Amino acid sequence: MKRFLTLVALSLIFGAATAQTTFSSTLAAKPKKGSTIYGTVECDGKPLEGVKVSDGYHIVTTDKHGVYNLVSDKRNGNVFITIPSGYEAPVAVGDIVPQYWAHLTADAQTAERHDFNLRAVNNDNHIVLAVTDIHISHQLGDIEQLEQNVMPRIRAEVEKYRSQNIPVYTLCMGDSSFDLFWYDYNYDIADFRATMGKIGYPTPIFHTMGNHDNDGATEPDANTDFNATKRYREVFGPTYYSFDIGKVHYIMLDNIRYRNQKRENMKKGKNMAGARNYDHIVTEEQMEWLRKDLALIEDKSTPIVVGMHCPVFRMRSEHNSTELYSYFTDKDGGRTLPPALYFAEAFKGFEQVHFLTGHTHKLITTHCKLDTRYPEVANIIDHNVSAICGAWWFTAAHGGPHLAPDGSPAGFTVFPVNGKNLEWYFTSVDCGAERQFRAFDLNSVRDYYKTNGEIGIVMENNPQRTNFATVEDNLVAIHIWDWAYDWKVTVTENGKPLKVEHTPMENPQYTVAYCVPKSVWRRTLTPNMFKEDKTAHMFLVKASAPDTTLEISVTDSFGRTYTEKMVRPKAFTKNMQ
Repeated sequence: MKRFLTLVALSLIFGAATAQTTFSSTLAAKPKKGSTIYGTVECDGKPLEGVKVSDGYHIVTTDKHGVYNLVSDKRNGNVFITIPSGYEAPVAVGDIVPQYWAHLTADAQTAERHDFNLRAVNNDNHIVLAVTDIHISHQLGDIEQLEQNVMPRIRAEVEKYRSQNIPVYTLCMGDSSFDLFWYDYNYDIADFRATMGKIGYPTPIFHTMGNHDNDGATEPDANTDFNATKRYREVFGPTYYSFDIGKVHYIMLDNIRYRNQKRENMKKGKNMAGARNYDHIVTEEQMEWLRKDLALIEDKSTPIVVGMHCPVFRMRSEHNSTELYSYFTDKDGGRTLPPALYFAEAFKGFEQVHFLTGHTHKLITTHCKLDTRYPEVANIIDHNVSAICGAWWFTAAHGGPHLAPDGSPAGFTVFPVNGKNLEWYFTSVDCGAERQFRAFDLNSVRDYYKTNGEIGIVMENNPQRTNFATVEDNLVAIHIWDWAYDWKVTVTENGKPLKVEHTPMENPQYTVAYCVPKSVWRRTLTPNMFKEDKTAHMFLVKASAPDTTLEISVTDSFGRTYTEKMVRPKAFTKNMQ
């Protein structure tokens, strides 16, 4: 109870004013005729000219005196700036949110003043941590897992670069909370922000919404999507905005249209008004603002990085295909390419565009240029980042590693940015950045599946899953977590190269770490509880004998090489490395 009251108190403190700017400038500023929002942007008492300021509909820039004026109906309830290159917005002590926005407090006809104060910084070279799907709901020891297991990895990455005087920022792609449990466990998006401040998250966080960051108590009507964001907007400010870091333009969007329709037999939580359903789409309102924002970027070689919750593009079936699939939905809820192509059209002419996404809890990098049928999206790479929570904090809570549903580790992606050049690598909670694959001796996996009674129960009730008890002799599977088309994989046995076959398949470790405790341990097993879930990041080789040693080498898109001397037989366990 004491812990809960502390979290509530922190939530009230952080929910007051620390995220938004409370700065009051001494620079002169007066509202122009018809203006309803005005103010100044400055650094060290000096006005900043040309800074973009927006209410989510209109975009204006500051004049030579650092003054801006907006004619706004104040519908979104906030005003925000696009932090310019070479500057940072302050973050209050004990908080995580940069002060680039302000709540609007006067009525729609009354002019109100909001000032912004920035500090100068050299950030042409910088680091971005891409994190997503933290899913804190005060269950399964999730806060303790975050603090004790995840934070040491994040702090290590941050310190590595700060020791070189390279600034570090975090982009969070949503689902930080869990709408179903906001009222069951009295833990909502404001509590999440309080938790992150309390545990001392080490960088500013630029946040956007996920489907689970909407208020499920919102009654379904024509304004559900907007009304369900009310709590989020009170805590984190705008649901879409932009900022510049160095030579890169960053944009955060809300690509979840929350519907929360009433349905029979819907899964209910306390106070839930509907089924918490939603569409994957960027609303036309955001599209209009996005076009205005991008139109102000004259240099088309400027890298564009877009953070949003659900992915836009994926290779079909997640297998070795060069055919694009879309997560965006049409007006009837079907997943088709046209809405995604319509969205992508806004980025036409830019040389490189990176989407940073979450939602799936999987780790998949999609180079859209591989589908030559759609040259208009060849400039886009969709980085679908693994969930921080993995499989909703479940596997580690039950004595296993931190695994995501595709069997890849829970973790985050690091983007070192040098001017206009972006690279990336994955960092797992359990292994850090030094490991990028895991190799399975399928002889050992086969023995485990044949002799383990719990696995036997799972397989009996889920025959659609891969039964590794029947695999042939001397196969080795290599799961390369963030594999992309330009990675290289070589395996040798006694100096002789072995044929490496790209073979989508399930990850047996996830079956043991998640499916067994989720069903057998909890005595909730029902037929076909777990679907087949292959990952495209599996590679298969056949060794000549059960006891040979294999040399495995994996090289990523940027020439970084990772190796393992695989001494066989190699044991298979839930916590194997």
